[in-house]
Amino acid sequence: MKLPDNFLFLQWPAAGSFLSRLRFMAGLLILCLFLSPIAVGQDSPEPQEDTASSEEAVSEEEKAEEEAEEKTEEKDQPSTREEQWRQKRMEKKTRLEPPKKPFWEKYLYNFDQKGNDSLEDANFFGFYPRLDWIARGSGIGAGVRYWKPNIISELDIMGAAFYSWRQYQFYELDIGFIPHRGKRIPPLSFREDDVDELADLSEKQRRFARFKLYGKVRYRDLTQQDFYGLGPDSDFDDLTNYRLKEAVLEGTTGFQFTEHLGWTLKAGGVWYDLGPGKDSSSPPTEGVFPPEEAPGIDDEPDYVRLRTYFVFDYRDDPQLPRKGFFLALGTDRMNNIGNTDMYNFNRYGLDARGYIPLGYETRVLALRGVFAYADPKAGNEVPFFLQPSLGGSRTLRGFANYRFTGNKAMLYQIEYRWFASSRIELALFVDTGTVALAGSSLSFSDLKTDGGVGFRLNTSQSTVFRLDVAHSNEGTYAHIRFSMGF
Repeated sequence: MKLPDNFLFLQWPAAGSFLSRLRFMAGLLILCLFLSPIAVGQDSPEPQEDTASSEEAVSEEEKAEEEAEEKTEEKDQPSTREEQWRQKRMEKKTRLEPPKKPFWEKYLYNFDQKGNDSLEDANFFGFYPRLDWIARGSGIGAGVRYWKPNIISELDIMGAAFYSWRQYQFYELDIGFIPHRGKRIPPLSFREDDVDELADLSEKQRRFARFKLYGKVRYRDLTQQDFYGLGPDSDFDDLTNYRLKEAVLEGTTGFQFTEHLGWTLKAGGVWYDLGPGKDSSSPPTEGVFPPEEAPGIDDEPDYVRLRTYFVFDYRDDPQLPRKGFFLALGTDRMNNIGNTDMYNFNRYGLDARGYIPLGYETRVLALRGVFAYADPKAGNEVPFFLQPSLGGSRTLRGFANYRFTGNKAMLYQIEYRWFASSRIELALFVDTGTVALAGSSLSFSDLKTDGGVGFRLNTSQSTVFRLDVAHSNEGTYAHIRFSMGF
């Protein structure tokens, strides 16, 4: 199709026309100015419209999310008080952390779960460091024990040396075939009226397990022994003290018939030396009590002693009994030697113990009955320091040490023991007992009674710590020991 010549109002003029060319250039400029906003308007609105729409979309999404969160919060909001507490517990549960145990609790836990039998067996080449009480009233003592079984063939050797903060001293040496259980160190007795434990016959490697034969040398220096006078009516205010030195040289033999029955015979000499006590808070005994009220106070009798006893032991564990019974029957013949011959006597003793599980072996009822009688030969007397006495950590725990002394004594003890764990033991107990003078009978009307509570720490072998607190009409007493009571 042929376009007209004036289709475009701008047409390059013919040559030679200056005004026409100027007009053409001005028109072309106006045309450019007119067309530029159109081109810009066609390109720029699109991004503006896209940005606005995207902002609106984002705001709508945020609003939707906020509305959803509000709905969720409204939905999760507990409608009742019970649901509120349940929700708080669930939130607390998500923040739970294991409790941090203090040092002492961690130690007791490890002691309970793992046990510390090394405390009982710790030794250095057969030397066992120990803390213990040499006698009632001695105060705590430090010392060392020595134990070497089968040192030569089947010959055993055992020794001990202790010194207490009240200057009590104890030394002992035993050599021979000594009854013991495995490689355990045998229990040490600081007292003369204790009995040897039975050996463990399951130890087949010992040919002489049933037979015992050994010699003993012992020395004790008891610097301040209490004495209140004789009889059940002695006065608490009459407290005195004396010093007693004792040397023992004796031989021991015996035979164990069965795992539960044994017999022992001991023979030897015993030498005594008495003097004023070292406790300045009470007067010396010889200054308050004449020989009539304290026989032997000025004579210091020595003896040849012959002692024999039978032991029936049906306890499940001699050191930590929970069931079974124990019975010891013994007699001593005390022949006075030296310049005096007026203190000859026989001594008889019975110690019966029973252990009854109360449904479980962790709850045990422990019972004990003791009877002792020092019977003088006609026309003779029993020295006051060799007569049976009650009071202290193993007899009447609510009374002072050696509080009651007499020719005859009886004691009854009952304990409810609860083994809170394999290592911790708690106890409730009652003690009652009395004494009687020569020529008098034991009377239940003279019984002295106390009661208290106990706490013990045990290993798998024995009791390593015992705290008993007891109360009576004469006060409250606390006793700490490193051995079982009975």
